[in-house]
Amino acid sequence: MQKDIIGNFQKMTQLTLDNFKKLGETNLRIGEKLLQEQVELTNALLETATRNADVSTDAKDYKDIASKQAEWAQECSQLVLESSRACADIIAEAGKIYGSVFENGLKTAAEKPHGKARKAA
Repeated sequence: MQKDIIGNFQKMTQLTLDNFKKLGETNLRIGEKLLQEQVELTNALLETATRNADVSTDAKDYKDIASKQAEWAQECSQLVLESSRACADIIAEAGKIYGSVFENGLKTAAEKPHGKARKAA
């Protein structure tokens, strides 16, 4: 009976380590994807800011500058919106992976233990 208990404990420990490994790998991938998205957004915003600065120097009057600023703000808002959607997709992907790990853990926990430990319960 003690061998069964120790065997079940070892199985549970191995499953826990496997799940932590999978979660760690998932967290690393998600972090990389989110960081890449942030870098791309920052680069896009800098590019639009640079373009806007060039356009503003060629503006004729304040009305023209205000118009260009409004266009730039709209373009920046669009970039942020697209980035937010991409981040939401990344987070949704992570949620699916986390859910899968959780479900597998529940299925494993619901399996019958080996040996006499089950009979004694």
